[in-house]
Amino acid sequence: MRGPGAVHTSRRLVLRDWGSDEEVMAFAAEGGYELVKDESDDVVDGIVREVIWQLTPGIVLQYAVDSRSGCSVLVLAGTPADDVQGIVESIERGVHPWTLKELLSAVDRAKGPEATSAAVLRAGMGAPPEFDRRFYKRLRKAVRSDDSAVRRAGIWAISYSRWAQFRPDLEAAASVEPDPELRKDAQVILDHYAG
Repeated sequence: MRGPGAVHTSRRLVLRDWGSDEEVMAFAAEGGYELVKDESDDVVDGIVREVIWQLTPGIVLQYAVDSRSGCSVLVLAGTPADDVQGIVESIERGVHPWTLKELLSAVDRAKGPEATSAAVLRAGMGAPPEFDRRFYKRLRKAVRSDDSAVRRAGIWAISYSRWAQFRPDLEAAASVEPDPELRKDAQVILDHYAG
């Protein structure tokens, strides 16, 4: 449990359009947010663009465009938690990110490896910070898929949540995955895994 002064971080709010720069910049300008950072092309981490604003003393908003998942996301961090949550709700009304229910439903409805892979990566990116069995079940199923593209998406999707419950799946993928590139990816993620 977090103490009263602990920094609260929201879930990643996955935006509906890849590279939603104009929409997000307009939202931030409308809110009068103070720009702290605007960088592009962090190839190592797969971030195409990262922008950070200070909303109030102690609360920041991060916008990131992630090339691996094909997602653009917003994340809030700061204190107090109630203020962060209130701003999250305002952002949800303003930019209409994917809801948790929609992320899960998209995985369930996806047909074919390409659509399934995209839905799995999006769900991994938008999963709650705390363990959620609904997301766990779907992402784990992807890691165990018969299709290598879906397995790749599943392996990378679980890297976003870093839930300890996924460690055995990563260990298995790093040792018995038939595709050597996926085995290598799983090991890289496992080497950096906090869970």
